[in-house]
Amino acid sequence: MAEFAASARASETPASPPQDAAFDDPMRCAADEAARERLALKRDLMMVQDHLADVEARLARLTPFLRAASLLRMAVKFLIGACLLVWKAVTFIWRWPATGKRIEEATFQSQRLTFDAERGEWTKRIRVPALWRNLRRSFGLFQPPPYAVRLRQRIGLARRPRVLHAIANVWVGGSTQLVVDLHDYLGHRIEMEVITSALPARGSHKGMTIRLVPQPASSHLVRSVFSRFRPDIVHVHYWGDVDEPWYRVIFEMAAEFGCLIVQNVNTPVAPFSDAPVARNVFVSQSVFDQFISTVPATVIHPGIDLARFAPRLSETPGAFDAIGMIYRLENDKLNADAIELFIAVIRKRPATRAIIIGDGSLFAHFRSRVEQEGLLPHFEFTGYVPYEELPAHLARFKTFVAPVRQESFGQVIPFAMSAGLAVAGYRVGAVPEILQSDETLGETLEETAALIVSLLDDRDRLKALGRRNHAIAQERFSVEKMAVSYHNLYRDVAPRDFDMTPGLPDAIVFPL
Repeated sequence: MAEFAASARASETPASPPQDAAFDDPMRCAADEAARERLALKRDLMMVQDHLADVEARLARLTPFLRAASLLRMAVKFLIGACLLVWKAVTFIWRWPATGKRIEEATFQSQRLTFDAERGEWTKRIRVPALWRNLRRSFGLFQPPPYAVRLRQRIGLARRPRVLHAIANVWVGGSTQLVVDLHDYLGHRIEMEVITSALPARGSHKGMTIRLVPQPASSHLVRSVFSRFRPDIVHVHYWGDVDEPWYRVIFEMAAEFGCLIVQNVNTPVAPFSDAPVARNVFVSQSVFDQFISTVPATVIHPGIDLARFAPRLSETPGAFDAIGMIYRLENDKLNADAIELFIAVIRKRPATRAIIIGDGSLFAHFRSRVEQEGLLPHFEFTGYVPYEELPAHLARFKTFVAPVRQESFGQVIPFAMSAGLAVAGYRVGAVPEILQSDETLGETLEETAALIVSLLDDRDRLKALGRRNHAIAQERFSVEKMAVSYHNLYRDVAPRDFDMTPGLPDAIVFPL
């Protein structure tokens, strides 16, 4: 009986499945599920392909109309351009005296001093590319942009902090160049726009979003710019003076929107102090020492493209007997007496030639003074020269002259230093700081002219000064170094919970 009961209990207990079967069912279920997902995905892809084929068929039917519309747009654009060209031509003919004067001025600015090494004499020749550029500029035809932003990185962050640059005008000059450089080197990490009160008289910048708010600044227009862009940081490039009321509205609006404010002091002027500025940035120690900052402050020298302004391998004939300058011919840094230094040098050393690069309200006076002295054959006035052509012009002389009456920094001096030129001029502002010496700087016109003449008579010293200046520029005035400094500045003033560079290193230039 006991054996029978045990046998009965054993028969009632269900038999356990084989070990392989225990794992086979879940695996089979997973495989079936994966197969169903593949089928569903394939079905979805087929539906998408059908939709795409349908869209492609519809577009194919519209292609002739789209091509016709494109051709019509091109034709209308060409017709408008042709009409404007004809209108300008008629205007030029109708106003022939003014047109003739423009042509004469463009021709004058296209004459280049050339040294004939075989004959040992200087001549003037019209350079055709310069003439074509000057004619286009004079008549407002096909003008290239004064500045063009070229991002140094191809990959940008999807979520970038927003910086609004406020600058009274975006004319050609060091402050505008600084804004362009920040776009070039930080544009992949920071989204930027510019608000200004004045655009260039000729041409327009390329690659920057610029919002125009003319003076006197309208609070409504400024508020609309802030509302649209919603900046995290407002970077004010301040130079006060007659533009102070316009800047005041910018500062007030930045405070109203709760934006962090960085103030660049680019000229010898006291910083704006009636606003909650997070950080003041001075472009030189000279300006920093001249004014008292009531908020944390730092000095960041503007940088330059050292590769672009590298010394030329071959020397231009006559360069050791030529002096030159590159400035905007306005009364902000120069004055009417600036040309007198060049005249004095040539009076003392008639073998010298002077190359004046720049344009502005002082141009006519400078030319008139040279003509009065009977020295026009010794001078070359190029007028405005594009930024890309400056290195070629710097190679034409070995001594850069800085006849400025005030100077907060002045990028053109580092341009010349990087190109291996000696620099001489007046002992004012930040010039000794930039050169790290004042041995080639004078206090008066006579003293400075004598220093320049002594330099021109000593080629070995000119070469030694050029090498020293080049080394200083390489060490102190790199645009990459400047970009890193501003990037770190933005990061320091930004809120602690705001990551300026998520997961990226501090380096600005890295291979992609």
